[in-house]
Amino acid sequence: MKNFLVIWMMACLCSCADKNVDNGILQIDVNVEHPLIQLNLKDIADVTYIKLANDSDFLVRSRALVCSENYILAKGGETGEILIFDRKGLPIRKFSHYGNGPHEYNYITNLRVDEKRGEIYVHDVFSQKIVVYNLNGEYVREFTSGDARFIYNFDDDVFLVYNTETNRVNADLKPYFSILSKDDGKILRKIDVPFSSEKKYDLAVTKQGDGGSFTYTAMHLPVVRNSEGYVLNELSLDTIYKYSYDGTLIPIIYRTPAISSMSVPAFLQYGIETGKYMFLTRILVDETNERDMFPETNWVYNKENGDINEYEIRNDDYSDAKIVLNSHLVNCDVQSGYGVSRFNASELVDAYQKGKLSGKLKDLASSLEEEDNDVLILYKFK
Repeated sequence: MKNFLVIWMMACLCSCADKNVDNGILQIDVNVEHPLIQLNLKDIADVTYIKLANDSDFLVRSRALVCSENYILAKGGETGEILIFDRKGLPIRKFSHYGNGPHEYNYITNLRVDEKRGEIYVHDVFSQKIVVYNLNGEYVREFTSGDARFIYNFDDDVFLVYNTETNRVNADLKPYFSILSKDDGKILRKIDVPFSSEKKYDLAVTKQGDGGSFTYTAMHLPVVRNSEGYVLNELSLDTIYKYSYDGTLIPIIYRTPAISSMSVPAFLQYGIETGKYMFLTRILVDETNERDMFPETNWVYNKENGDINEYEIRNDDYSDAKIVLNSHLVNCDVQSGYGVSRFNASELVDAYQKGKLSGKLKDLASSLEEEDNDVLILYKFK
């Protein structure tokens, strides 16, 4: 009888864990609503707070664009200025090669660092080029980037690239993924991801006005790093794929219903994955809502019991802070298994004065001024 109970309990557990999985692929119905659960950040990640040093010559005017093993890079106050900090937040150097000439960039679309090669890559999508500098900010080389929209460090020699035309809304080119040489920008191979629809979808709303039409768009990251490679999350696909470091393309999530069957599309964005959880975001399109045309719902999939829930995450150091574990946390060239977000200094000063902070964050905020640089939150996911 005891053995029967053990077998029965194991069968129940396996059945429960597999209720949203078919042939190893997670099935997500984007029309289904899920109950809300509360999670605690300390159960998901170890957190380190990094205060970017308040130096009048190193005023940060952006989120962290890079958080590599030894460096943090962000945009400075001057147009085209790149600031380099160490991982403790102390300033190292800054440089700018802003302009329209050779060896210069006119816009920083993507910023990547390869510490092993000792190189910084500035991708200017409008000039269709990647300019390479060394870690001292000195020019090394440049090459054309063609229709590359986002670039990611794949290994020591190549980028993984999402290719599409600059004009996201009226572009004729069907998006694709490719592997691009870091030496000369040549496309070494295209990644064959099967499209389920001939139509191209995007997070965009076009409205007519007195002066003509205007298109509103929302940010979507079609490539997301995880521990085994990169997740390819093109909006026009019903399947989300993982492209592993050995070049294998594996389907990991299948969304239903098919996007081509929906009169008003609902999109699914892969976010962060830990040992226990996978965090996802459903993005709707609501043309009637002037304040929020792209409302989001945040879901978490529990890999141990198969449950899918809407979630809220509490940070014991700052209970009022809203934490969303989405793809933007890992878009800054961060190490696998890590993520980065930020607190504005003025927000922390206000929270400190109102007695809303605890622990190390409270200690850090006690010496902050409203005009100080951001405080970064470095997550090490469990």
